[in-house]
Amino acid sequence: MKIDRTDIVTAIAVPGLVSAAALTADHIYGTTAAAIEFGAALAAGKLSFVSFAKKWPPALAWGSLALAGASGQAWLTGTVGGFAAWYGYAITAAAVFAGMVKHRHDIRHDQIKVEQESVKLNTALIRQQMLHHTLVQKTTPEPVQAGPNLTGRTVEETRLRTVVHELFQAELPGCTVERTRTGWTAVLDLPVNLDRDKLRAAWPKVASGMGVAGEFMLEDGALTNQLIARFIDGDPLEAVVPYQRFTAGRFTDPITLGVDRFLNPVQVELAYAHALVAGSSKFGKSTLVRSIVLQLADRPDIVVYGCDLKPGAPEMTPMLPILQDLAQTPEQAHAFLDWLKQELGERGEILAQAGDQEWDPVKHGRPALWAVFDELAELVRQADVGPWKKDPASKKLESLLALARFAGIHLIAATQQPSRKVFGGTTDARGNYSVRISTRMADRDHRRFIFGTTPGWEPGDLDAPGKFLLQSPDHQQPAPYKGMWLTKDEFTAEVARIGADTVKAPVGKRLILPVTGGTNQDKVRAALGKYGNMLRRELEAATGLTEKQVLDAARALGPEVERCADTQTWRIVPAAAWEAQAIATQ
Repeated sequence: MKIDRTDIVTAIAVPGLVSAAALTADHIYGTTAAAIEFGAALAAGKLSFVSFAKKWPPALAWGSLALAGASGQAWLTGTVGGFAAWYGYAITAAAVFAGMVKHRHDIRHDQIKVEQESVKLNTALIRQQMLHHTLVQKTTPEPVQAGPNLTGRTVEETRLRTVVHELFQAELPGCTVERTRTGWTAVLDLPVNLDRDKLRAAWPKVASGMGVAGEFMLEDGALTNQLIARFIDGDPLEAVVPYQRFTAGRFTDPITLGVDRFLNPVQVELAYAHALVAGSSKFGKSTLVRSIVLQLADRPDIVVYGCDLKPGAPEMTPMLPILQDLAQTPEQAHAFLDWLKQELGERGEILAQAGDQEWDPVKHGRPALWAVFDELAELVRQADVGPWKKDPASKKLESLLALARFAGIHLIAATQQPSRKVFGGTTDARGNYSVRISTRMADRDHRRFIFGTTPGWEPGDLDAPGKFLLQSPDHQQPAPYKGMWLTKDEFTAEVARIGADTVKAPVGKRLILPVTGGTNQDKVRAALGKYGNMLRRELEAATGLTEKQVLDAARALGPEVERCADTQTWRIVPAAAWEAQAIATQ
């Protein structure tokens, strides 16, 4: 608050006027005036005190205080005089000055309060105006547009609306476009004058009108007037898909093969189904088979057997720690197929007694079984000729394909050369493979032996290793996929990990394959070296010898070979043990 000269002059002049009036009154009236002045001072002071105490109007309180000061100063001036008069004069001047300051402060404070209230009122007015504007916007009808609304929220949506309108003179009621990892997806709501099949048939024109470089996939939406267009930008399957371990608890859980064009995992159910895996060399067929076998062998209710008649069994031998057994010769292949037929018969009896139609490892006591054949063409070439010409392996395999699934026995056949001969002289056997997988095929004619004559299934169009086509009950439309890349080190590590927990079938309930050898003793030694402890009948199955021949050969191998009386099995004694025994008996 600013104090100017007028305020100072007023503060000095007012007490002076009061003093002059008091002297004049005393000169005329004497002690009577002094008494009146003293009484007025007391009365005004009393009124000021009561006003402040009871919070009466400020003007009355401060006016009474000023009157008490002025009356007191007049009494001092007229009665006492001298120094007291000057003292009263100073007190009065100070009181007047303080009263003026307080008055101006109150006036300024009131002005500030008035300004604040004014701001609040203006703010409330602005808010009311904004609410009124919003209400008007919501309640006022939109003006009728002169033409179709072809503007979308994204560039792709605008292009779709524009192209559809140009081609069909139709406006899309709805068009939602969302970005994906491999492009974008549009959900089109079609008007009544545009049929979904008509738009699907004319989609190449729509794609051309949009001017985008990539591939569209069309599928029906949830509503009858919806069409979903998925745009794939470039080739998402160019990159390598790293191997990933997938765990599962039961044999009915699906197998993960790789990813689709939207980089989503692609899975296939192999339970109660046979699978055919085809593909030319160097295009990823073997990697797919390895990935499948690893996932199967890693489940507690599955056992896996192998059959590979290529010299040295290069594809299956590295899997021996996770296989129950591996057939590598025509003789072993026939023994394996015969054992599978015997196992099928036993499981059929178990199901009949239980009154069930499908095999359940938990309920029926034996694990689900997968038999992997690699290479199928080599099996036919070697095991369908010579002494097996009248009872070829291909016919035994065909019988198992037709009957084994319900008993939890599944076959996986891999081949580089699908042909009529590979399928036993007829392609009918191919029909029992409900799951068919193919990497790139060098001969385009081979596609009919895998997928039949349905258009679109062209493994010859696959342009890179690892890409494959998949046909199954859940995959009826041809589409490329990319398999996981399994390095040699990763494969070796996984085999070691799973093999450490792989439980082999117990003695007396396992597959026994014939072994090769020169003499009877060589055959017995080879069988015991492969299978460990063996029952006599198991030795007979492995060596092809009679009971007497087996016993004579086993006794002749002592002390290297001995019979355990507790388990009724023959076994090879560790070298250190039988050498020490031989020395002790000398």
